[in-house]
Amino acid sequence: MTLSSLLLALLIAPSVRSSEPSNPPSQIHLSVGLDPSKMNVQWSSAQNLGESHVLYGSSADDLSSKVLHKVGDDTSGWSDVYQYKAVPETGPIGEPLRFGIWGDMGTDNAQILDSVKKEVEKGNFDMILHVGDFAYNMNDDEGRNGDAFMNSIQPMAATLPYMVDAGNHEAAYDFSHYTERFRNMPANAEDTPTVVTGNGEAPNNWFYSHDFGNVHFVAISTEIYFDYPDLVEAQYNFVSQDLASVDRSVTPWVIVHGHRPLYCSCDSDCDSSADTVRLGPDGKFGMEELLHSHGVDMYICGHEHNYERMYDVYNGTSTLATVNPPSTVYVVTGDAGGPEEHEKFDRPKPDRAAFRTDAYGYSRMTVFNDTHLYWEQVETDTDAGVEDVVIDETWIVVEEHGPF
Repeated sequence: MTLSSLLLALLIAPSVRSSEPSNPPSQIHLSVGLDPSKMNVQWSSAQNLGESHVLYGSSADDLSSKVLHKVGDDTSGWSDVYQYKAVPETGPIGEPLRFGIWGDMGTDNAQILDSVKKEVEKGNFDMILHVGDFAYNMNDDEGRNGDAFMNSIQPMAATLPYMVDAGNHEAAYDFSHYTERFRNMPANAEDTPTVVTGNGEAPNNWFYSHDFGNVHFVAISTEIYFDYPDLVEAQYNFVSQDLASVDRSVTPWVIVHGHRPLYCSCDSDCDSSADTVRLGPDGKFGMEELLHSHGVDMYICGHEHNYERMYDVYNGTSTLATVNPPSTVYVVTGDAGGPEEHEKFDRPKPDRAAFRTDAYGYSRMTVFNDTHLYWEQVETDTDAGVEDVVIDETWIVVEEHGPF
C-alpha cells in the first residue's frame, strides 16, 4: 500500500456492501513495508469467501476509489475504519519517535494488554515491537487460540505497525503459525528470500530489517540456533551485510531484536541459550561480536519472563555507561503476561545490570533525535496491585554512532 498522506483511514472490506454482514475480516494488522512509502496490511477471512478489498484515503468518505488488494467475499461484511499514521521517512526526524516494546504475551493473563491499548488510543506510540512468544500458543485449539490473540491486538495493530520476531513458543509445525500470521513483515533477505514451514514455502520473515525515521531495526530469529542449524550461517551473513550497509549519517541509531537474550542473570538455564546465541555453535556465527564490530546501539529481547536493563556489555564486562557507551546496551523485556507467569531472579544482580524486576510490565522507548534516546519500564501488575507505574528510566546518549 502506497501512502499518500500523513494520516489515512483504513478499511478492509468485501467488494459489495452486504445488508447483513455475516463474517467480516478479522485479525487486521499493519507492518512497515519494504520502504517507508509503503505499509503492509494483513488480515484473515473465512475460507472460500471470494474477494475482499483494502480501501484507503484521507477520510472515511474518500475510500471507494483506491482498491489495492483483494481477498474475501461479497457477503462477508465490512471491518471497522481505522486511522493510522504513515511511517516516517528514513533520515532526520522532526519530532520524537515513540515505541512500545514487549515480549512474551499470552492470550490468557495478558497483563499489559489494556494498558498498551490505552497508550495506542492516546496516540502515545508510533510503532510496536513484540519480541517473540505470542498467545501461548498460536497453534493451540487448532489455531483458535492464535486467532483470539490476533484479534486481541487488532485495536493496536490495525492502527500502527506491529513488528515482530519469532520465539520458541512459535516452533510448532516448523514455525508455520508465526510465518503465516506475520507474512506482512518486510522480507528483504535477498540471499534467503523464503523459508519452508509445515505449511510450505513463504516469504522470509524470520530475519529482516527496516528503517523507521532515524532508526534502523534488524530482526533476527534466535530460534534458528536451536532448530535450523542450516540457516545459522545464512542469517549471520544477512545481519553482517545489512549492518555493514547502514549509513549512520542517515539512520544513526541501530537496534537489533530477537527473542532470546545474549545476556541475562535470572538463573543458570538462561545462560545456556544466551551463550549459544552470543557465541554461536562451536564458537562460530555468534551475534555478540557482530553487534560489537558494527556498533549496534541496543539489543532488545524477551524469553525470560522478567525485565532486565543492562549497561553496555562486551565479553561479559561493562563500563556501566549510559553516555557514549563503548559497547551494545542489552535489554530483556519479556514479562507482558502469560500462563507461565513470572520468572524470578535466583542469582545476585551482576554489576552489568542497571535494573531488574520480575513484575509484569512493558517498555517505552522514545528517540528524541540523533543523539538522545529515553528508555522507560512501566509496571502494570494486577497481582501486585500496581497499574501503569514507571519503575525504571534512563537516557542513552550517543554523540557519535558507529563501530565500537
